Amino acid sequence: MTEPADRTATESAAPAVPAVPAATRASRKAGSRRAGTGRGRLHQPWRIVVAVVELAVAAVAVWGAFPLWTSAIRDVTVHLDDGSALTSRVYEGDGIALAVALGALALVLVIDAVRQVLLGIAAKGKKRKKRKQPAPDDPADVDPRVPAAAGSDSGPEGAASESRSGR
Repeated sequence: MTEPADRTATESAAPAVPAVPAATRASRKAGSRRAGTGRGRLHQPWRIVVAVVELAVAAVAVWGAFPLWTSAIRDVTVHLDDGSALTSRVYEGDGIALAVALGALALVLVIDAVRQVLLGIAAKGKKRKKRKQPAPDDPADVDPRVPAAAGSDSGPEGAASESRSGR
């Protein structure tokens, strides 16, 4: 029961991940940012309007939940032959479930409204300072440990790199 080594190696190897098309990679590099990154993502005043609408919908949901709850609970009275009255309370599950669902919806909307307000009034953030580009003629900015560029004709490093490249 021995199998060839190449067959078991190919079967046990992890499946290949499909390659991302070059056009997709290029469009990502072309300046499109991932969601949630970059400067200015937090300060969006239109979110306050969304929060107000969510609070209004939550208020309507709570307003509708109370009548549903009270209509789902009924008192039933039964009169016996001996003149006594038995009173029972009947709970209708559909109405109570809908009232609880409206309350939960209102809770989620209020939590999201708080989130929207915080994102709407968040600080704009600091502008990034532009880095000073060193002047190319300034000898103080040149690191003596870094060799000269491969294509330059200045100095022995340039000549050595040209001879290595086969020119």
